[in-house]
Amino acid sequence: MRIHAATRIGITLAVIAGSAALAALPPTGASAEPGEAEGRADAPRSVLLELDTEAAAPVWRRAAADARRAQRSPEAVHRAAAEAGAEQHRRAGRALDQLAGAVRNAVPGAQELYRTRTLLTGLAVTARTGQLAALRTLPGVRAVHVITRKERDNSYSVPLTGAPAVWSGTPGNTGEGIRIGIIDSGIDYTHADFGGPGTEQAFTSVDGAKPAPAALFPNAKVIGGRDLVGDDYNPDPSAEHYQPVPHPDANPIDCALNGHGTHVAGTAAGLGVTSAGKPYTGPYRPGLDPAGFKVGPGAAPGAKLYAIRVFGCDGSTDQLAQALDVAADPDGNGDLTDRLDVVNLSLGSRFGNPDDADAIAADHLAELGTVVVAAAGNEGDVYGIGGSPGTAPRAIAVAASVDAHGDADGIRVLAPEPLAGLVPAHWSAKYQGWSTKDVSGELALPADQSDGCTAFSAADGLRLKGKVAVLAWRTKDSDRACGSAARADHAADVGAVGTLFAADGDHLGEIAGNDRIPAAILARADGERLTKAAAEGAVRVQLAAPGNPLHGAVAQDQPQRSDTLAVFTSRGLGLPGIVKPDVAAPGETIWSAKAGSGGGGMREDGTSMATPHVAGLAALVRAAHPGWSVAEVKAALMNTSGDTWRGDDHSGPVYGPERTGAGRARVDIAVRTPAVAYAAGAGAVDGAVGVSFGPVQVTRSTVLSREVEIRNFSAEPVEYTTGYLPATELRGASFELSPDQVTVPAGGTARVKVTLNVPGQLDRAPDPTIDLTQAGRARSYRGELSGRLLLTPVGTDAPALRVPLFAAPRPASELAAGAQARASASSTLVSLTGTGAPAADGALVSAFALGGEGARWPDCPVGARDGDKAPDLCVTRAGDRAANLKAAGAATDAPAVTGEPLDKGILYLAATFWAPVATPVGSFAVRASLDTDGDNKTDVIVTADRLRGSDVLVARTLDARTGQELDVQPLNARWGDTDTGLLDGDTVVLPVRLAALPGLKQSTAKIRYGLWTSFDLGGTPSAKDALSSIGLQGERPTLAIDVLNPALDIRNGAAGPAAILAPEQPGAVLEVRRKQGDTTRLLLVHHLNPDGRRAQVLTLR
Repeated sequence: MRIHAATRIGITLAVIAGSAALAALPPTGASAEPGEAEGRADAPRSVLLELDTEAAAPVWRRAAADARRAQRSPEAVHRAAAEAGAEQHRRAGRALDQLAGAVRNAVPGAQELYRTRTLLTGLAVTARTGQLAALRTLPGVRAVHVITRKERDNSYSVPLTGAPAVWSGTPGNTGEGIRIGIIDSGIDYTHADFGGPGTEQAFTSVDGAKPAPAALFPNAKVIGGRDLVGDDYNPDPSAEHYQPVPHPDANPIDCALNGHGTHVAGTAAGLGVTSAGKPYTGPYRPGLDPAGFKVGPGAAPGAKLYAIRVFGCDGSTDQLAQALDVAADPDGNGDLTDRLDVVNLSLGSRFGNPDDADAIAADHLAELGTVVVAAAGNEGDVYGIGGSPGTAPRAIAVAASVDAHGDADGIRVLAPEPLAGLVPAHWSAKYQGWSTKDVSGELALPADQSDGCTAFSAADGLRLKGKVAVLAWRTKDSDRACGSAARADHAADVGAVGTLFAADGDHLGEIAGNDRIPAAILARADGERLTKAAAEGAVRVQLAAPGNPLHGAVAQDQPQRSDTLAVFTSRGLGLPGIVKPDVAAPGETIWSAKAGSGGGGMREDGTSMATPHVAGLAALVRAAHPGWSVAEVKAALMNTSGDTWRGDDHSGPVYGPERTGAGRARVDIAVRTPAVAYAAGAGAVDGAVGVSFGPVQVTRSTVLSREVEIRNFSAEPVEYTTGYLPATELRGASFELSPDQVTVPAGGTARVKVTLNVPGQLDRAPDPTIDLTQAGRARSYRGELSGRLLLTPVGTDAPALRVPLFAAPRPASELAAGAQARASASSTLVSLTGTGAPAADGALVSAFALGGEGARWPDCPVGARDGDKAPDLCVTRAGDRAANLKAAGAATDAPAVTGEPLDKGILYLAATFWAPVATPVGSFAVRASLDTDGDNKTDVIVTADRLRGSDVLVARTLDARTGQELDVQPLNARWGDTDTGLLDGDTVVLPVRLAALPGLKQSTAKIRYGLWTSFDLGGTPSAKDALSSIGLQGERPTLAIDVLNPALDIRNGAAGPAAILAPEQPGAVLEVRRKQGDTTRLLLVHHLNPDGRRAQVLTLR
């Protein structure tokens, strides 16, 4: 099989803080709580078996190119490509038939999900974990991709992007002639925003499982579509309504329960709905009065929509690759000239990479000629967390910025009189009685806990019964102990009639709550005011009321927040050649069409909401410049964007490319640029616009260079001066640009050289926009040098062009074990030699008894053709070996501690890998199985993890049987304020307190251990899912360490403390104590050495 790092992808619908079970409005950015099981180790797994047989798209492209080179007519070019594509479709279909038969024979019970043959020739199947091995060696299988489940990820916001100026320009441009595919939960085509009747009765008259009424669908706005799944589809095995079998049909209407696709479609290309509830028909121009609309026009109101439904009414999906195939060839005939012009993927993920199966498919679709716009994700400021398929180099990944306007809901304060009146709030999503029930009550404050994250005491229960509980709420996900659902449940359990969450920030986020009692969140000032008043006397409020008119009715104009960044938007990726996201657009409190409402709207937060803004803007650029390629459309949107800021009123530090790409999109400038600029030459990745040097390990002064190409579309030469706009800085490091001024000939290109200069001495300076503390602990971070190349036109009013520049230089040591000397028959002194890290923190070393070594996964054959035999296990890119264990070892400080060693001591487990990874806790992680009581069974699992929503990286110890958390220690035994090389590294140390391990005694202190890697599949990790392992026989650990009498007792210096994270410098000495005749080898981890040279295995003399 070919290994591909998987990601856990989520449709980031709205940033809802609450229960993970909420599918209509899920808690984006909410990772599992400590000990919370998201899935089952034996749950079905979905994989895409990619065949060696070529897909239709590359054959179609080659045939068209060959015909053009032969100077054939356009009609002949079309005919040749269509014939070649259709024939390859048939060939791929035959290969898929053969593979499907082989799967049935080899893996009884495996269920086929779908087939793709346009972008990838693939067969998607679901099978149990234990059956997956049999799929890896089937004839014709080129690669096995783990399919990751996706979960759901404008009156004011659209004008901020400059779209109205394009609508009324000369010539006017509303996106006419452009078709936008919405791959989502469907579209409510009966809604007035899409030219439908605009009544609730029209929506309820449609049976989504039956063909759409011809009078309603297709219509002039929603011109076609397909439902690939059906209403009850939900492939998440942990969901209450788990139903993984798709029931496709031709009717892609959305569900009123969720309405995600409808909301997204309205932002991208909705017509607008007048205050009378009718479709708006124009004129489209700047300055439209928001008061005249129930729902404002989308970014490209003249564009057509095509609905590809991949979600049921609830839950997640694993159908994205199939949907992208449909977008490439809607009629499925192999002639790809009918591919969609733009595709919107309001899909976020955690820890994506460019080689995820869906990212590959998205990249192929963009290469074919479709602009692919995808959400960056809603996981917040966490390194490496940016999501697939937005990680595809050619895709436009969109971050969420803030515009000046927000529409809040409201609650009423009834008494006392001085406080009486309307208070802005956001209502909980799950409660459905806001406008039908009368819920009023006196505010009450719990005494025993302030946030409601645990069950209330009996005393607090009496305080809250019959009243509205006021609970504290942390704005940042990493600071919250639980979501809104648990708090609402605990309040309802003791008889509270409602809850108010008093936030510690000014942003009104979306909350889930429950369906039992109403819950609302208040901004800091209002929360503090009401909390103080409730502590001093009786305060009575009304939450819900019959006919309640306050949904989205309270305007909140905050012009000072315009072009700040939404707190939930994901930090992206900084890889060699790729820096993500690409642009930003408004994504907070976005009002758009609500499915099932006739002509009404609803408010959502998320990069899902930012993404359709950019999809609509891309449609405007395509309409303005139909001859531009996908890469040129993308470059125009990025080049003409503007800064986003940490502080209000455009103050404070500017966000760098890993947060907002080039900046916030401005389409009014994009459509009039005569030139575009993008990365080119050596080190550039096809489809990427920004210049990224990626992680750079620095042991001495370093100079690297890349190029930016400027393409001039105009009939006149264009001259630019070159400049640099910094965002994040590292002392002494710089980007140098040459020449200072460049002339681009008419219809031609010119290049600018970008040189990265890094000094030999380098400190790790944090991005000035980050919080150095998360979840109450020092976070991990890396130093970065980033900003934008600025190309300023000379002598014209043409727009300036911006190109993101990024590098992550890291100071590295060059240290190794040197001479050995016998201090005694049972003691060896090992000296260290080399040069220390060129940084203030200095280098660090840890020493372990080597437990075992792992083989390097081989490369897959290059240029394999149909029928070629590949190794059973191989990799298509070197980065996949970040899950490939190279060595494993163990150490303990128990012999060196003062006091009772089993109470005070710590076990340290070391894992080194054949390749580095951006973060050790991402799409996959390292785990350890421990047998602590000698019964030859796994008692404990130690897993690399992170504190909720943060870069606080930890080793979490779990009871293997119950999943109960036993211990949490910092990964690499230090919190993030010490640089131990965790980010962009290839070694990890898992600490666990001996006192937390069951079964250890003075007489039986031997632990058997094994290390392994696995994808993040949810729940308590299981060795059944191991990708790579050292020291496992089946699931049973086989390596051993006696924590009271280890084979090697390694000290920092003679008679010093245990050599774990010891300061490392040339001339330092480690003492290795061992039993006479013991041949155990030494594993040294030089934490700040360059990747590939951190781990050193040493035979002791």
